[in-house]
Amino acid sequence: MILVRYVLKEQIGPFLAALFGITFLFVVDFLVKILDNVLSKGLPASTVLEIFVLNLAWMLSLSIPMAVLVACLMSFGRLSGDQEITAVKAAGMSPLSLMRPVMLVAMLIAVLMVLFNNWVLPEANHRSVELMNAVSRKKPHVFIDEGRLITQFPDVQLWVSRIDQVSGTLYGIQVYEMERRGAPRIVYADSATLDYVDNGATLMFKLRSGETHMVDPDNPENYFRIRFYSQDLAMENVDDRLERRSRSYRSDREMPVEMMMDVVEEARHNYDSLADYAKETRLSSLMSTCRLVESDSIVPDSSRKAIEDDALRRSRMFSRVRAQEQGVLRTTERLRGRMEVEEKRQAQYLVEIHKKFSTSFACFIFVLIGAPLGIMARKGGIGTGILYSLAFFVIYWICLIGGENLADRLIISPELAMWASNIIIGSFGVFITVAMVRDRFSGDSKFFRAVRAVGGFFKKFTKRFG
Repeated sequence: MILVRYVLKEQIGPFLAALFGITFLFVVDFLVKILDNVLSKGLPASTVLEIFVLNLAWMLSLSIPMAVLVACLMSFGRLSGDQEITAVKAAGMSPLSLMRPVMLVAMLIAVLMVLFNNWVLPEANHRSVELMNAVSRKKPHVFIDEGRLITQFPDVQLWVSRIDQVSGTLYGIQVYEMERRGAPRIVYADSATLDYVDNGATLMFKLRSGETHMVDPDNPENYFRIRFYSQDLAMENVDDRLERRSRSYRSDREMPVEMMMDVVEEARHNYDSLADYAKETRLSSLMSTCRLVESDSIVPDSSRKAIEDDALRRSRMFSRVRAQEQGVLRTTERLRGRMEVEEKRQAQYLVEIHKKFSTSFACFIFVLIGAPLGIMARKGGIGTGILYSLAFFVIYWICLIGGENLADRLIISPELAMWASNIIIGSFGVFITVAMVRDRFSGDSKFFRAVRAVGGFFKKFTKRFG
């Protein structure tokens, strides 16, 4: 029991240090991406803190499994480097006995991660999207960037070719006003300046030298092109206050498993209904075709007139068959397209369901990798531990992201896509764990020597460049 407490105590420090360091890197990357836009809104400190806390959820879902891997590598590496593993072997105990309590704790963390990913993370993502939508409605002009389609304005899309950073003048303006019916109204302008009116509730574009193109919604044959030298374009509903609005819609990453399973069942039901309807429609068309093609290939009257009449009748009959089959083919293609949409929708949500469990279970898988590699690396230090962790975590996420892409394209099943990374990394972890146990705890096999050689290279690399 003393040895168990000692091993677990050795894990706490490296785990917390790795968790803080990895999360800090995610935070820095997140702040670099959004800080400029968020600070330019003039938001209160409480709102900025709320944005940070809500996005901290997805950062923790990624950093906790990585921290488990780093902690195992560093703690078992220190135990091996200080010859404590050798002392355990001399006492007749297997290093596997040191791994068991860590594996149990990792399994507990995996269970907690499942609950976190299923309840806390989706709700945090949902509230974060609501808050960012409210932020985007507050002074949306700060989102205007050159060479990018701007969609933050209500019912208006904007394209700017170039922005003068000194004067703030926009050049090469294209404005697409999305009408409720008919084609959008398109406004082209050489340049424009911005100004707030109505106490900041309306953003006014002062357009210069342009054209307005529009189609008459009542009669699409009427097309209008209006040239102008100067024109003001007001963007309504631009509120300078931070106004939050609840969203009933949730994406797959904003749903717990229960809600996603409802979507999957709905997609399966829609797919089955479309499949049954397609079979009935196609079967009836085939029966109709059989009734149309009802004639004997033998012509009883061999006279020229009879042959010509029969050929004419057959030509007309096959023209009818061709017209009917073309219509049925278009209907079948549309049905197949709708069925594929439901199939991809089902795969998309199944991928997210299995991802919640597979990424949580990675905490256990990383113990199988981290502990044996830490014992082999010995005094590799924090640099070796981090490099090993990055290498395996990159491999893990490449398999995960690649599998997700293949599953979304219906190439492989969602189950295999999300669990393949665990299977691959876990198989290697079992292999090196078994190799460590069967090596009579000497750590002197060819495989162990090769791993230590790689660890020594990483150590020299980190010393040279660190």
